[in-house]
Amino acid sequence: MSIEIRLLGPEHADEFAHPIRTAFGLAPSPERTERSRKLTELVTRIGAYDGSTIVGSAGAFAFDFTTPGGGTVPTSGLTMVAVIPTHRRQGILRKLIERQFADARERGQPLAALWATEASIYGRFGYGLAAFAGDVSIERDRSAFVGSPVPFAARFVTEEEAHERIPPIYERARRAAPCMPSRSPMWWSTRRLLDAESMRAGSGPLQRVVFQIDGRDEGYALYRVRLEHVEPQIPTTVVTVQEAMGATPAGTRAVWRYLCDIDLATRINATCLPPDHPLFLLLAEPRRMHYRTYDSVWVRLVDVPAALAARRYGAEGTIVIEVDDPFCPWNTGRYRLDAGTSRAARTEEPCDLRVSAAALGSAYLGGFSFSRLAEVGGVEARTEGALERADRMFVAPRHPYCPEIF
Repeated sequence: MSIEIRLLGPEHADEFAHPIRTAFGLAPSPERTERSRKLTELVTRIGAYDGSTIVGSAGAFAFDFTTPGGGTVPTSGLTMVAVIPTHRRQGILRKLIERQFADARERGQPLAALWATEASIYGRFGYGLAAFAGDVSIERDRSAFVGSPVPFAARFVTEEEAHERIPPIYERARRAAPCMPSRSPMWWSTRRLLDAESMRAGSGPLQRVVFQIDGRDEGYALYRVRLEHVEPQIPTTVVTVQEAMGATPAGTRAVWRYLCDIDLATRINATCLPPDHPLFLLLAEPRRMHYRTYDSVWVRLVDVPAALAARRYGAEGTIVIEVDDPFCPWNTGRYRLDAGTSRAARTEEPCDLRVSAAALGSAYLGGFSFSRLAEVGGVEARTEGALERADRMFVAPRHPYCPEIF
C-alpha cells in the first residue's frame, strides 16, 4: 500500500475531519466543521491518503505556552489525530507525527504538546506526561471556606462585553501558570465564549460573570445551570463550570465563593483543575470536592536548545544534559544549560544527566522532578549531585495547568 501524506488547507475542513469522526462515531456537523475552519490557531492540517481516500489525519494548533517564570514558548498543539479502522497498524500514525514535527520545526515551534485520548500511544514518539488535571463535584452545602471573605462585586455581562473584558483577565492569569496556552479572538469566539445549542448537553445557556475587587476586573466565571427535580415541587440545579479564572488570589477566591453560593444548586461541577488548585486550601472540607485526577498535557521538545532557552529557572547554575531522541535525531546530543542566562548550547563536555526525550518533556514545565523520573528509568545521573541540581533549576512554583482540552 502506498500512503501519501498531504498538507490540507481550511477549505478541506470537512474532509480533514472524516477520520476523527469515524474514530469517535460522530455524525457530520456543518456547524462544527465551520468553527474548525475559522480557527486561526489551527495552522496545520495533515491528511494521509490511500489513493483519493483520506484514511488518517492530524492537526496542530499554534499556541504560545506559558513557561515557568512567566515566559512563553511557541508550541505545536497536536489535535484531531485519527486513523480509520481499515488502515490501522500500517505505520500511518508515525508518518503523521513525523510530518507534524517537521512542520513545527519549519514554524519555529520548539515545543509540541497534546491531550492524549490513548496515553499509551505517544511515549514512543518522545512525548512525556507533563501535567495532571482533575474533575470536581462540590456539594454546595459542604462548601464553606476557611478565612475571611473577600469583598467583591459580580456582574453578568453580555457576549459583546465578555469579549472585551474576559480575555485580559485570562492573559493576566496565564502568566502565572506554566502550560496555559495563548488564545486569539477567534478562539474566544468559536470555543470559550460560544453558546451553541449543541454545546449545552441538557443545561441552560452560557452564563458569563465578571468579578471586580476595588473597581478592577479580577476574575470571571463561565458556567451553565441544569434544572433537576430530586423531589416533587422542590426544584434543584446543578452548576457546570466551563471555566473559572482569577487573575489574582483574591480574584480566584471571589469567583469560587460566588459559584458555591448560587441559589438552588446542589452541586458545582468543574473539569480540568490542577492538583494544586487553591480550592484544596480554600474549602474547609476539601475531600468534599471529590477530586478525580487524570493525565492532562503531554509534552515533547522538538528543538531542545530553543525550548530550554524559552523558560526561566528556579536556581542559578550549569548542568550538561545528554538527550537520547531517536524519533527526532537532530535533538540527540549534549547540551550545556546555564540557568542564570537561560542559554543552552551543544557541547562536548561530559554529561551530568542522560535523559530520554519523554523524560525531558515531563520535566520541562516543572510537573515532574528529575529525581522522580530517575526512579522509573527515564533519567540517569552521571555525576554526583546532578539530580538535585537539576531539580532546583527546573522547579516551578505551580503545577502545569491547561484549563481546556485542545
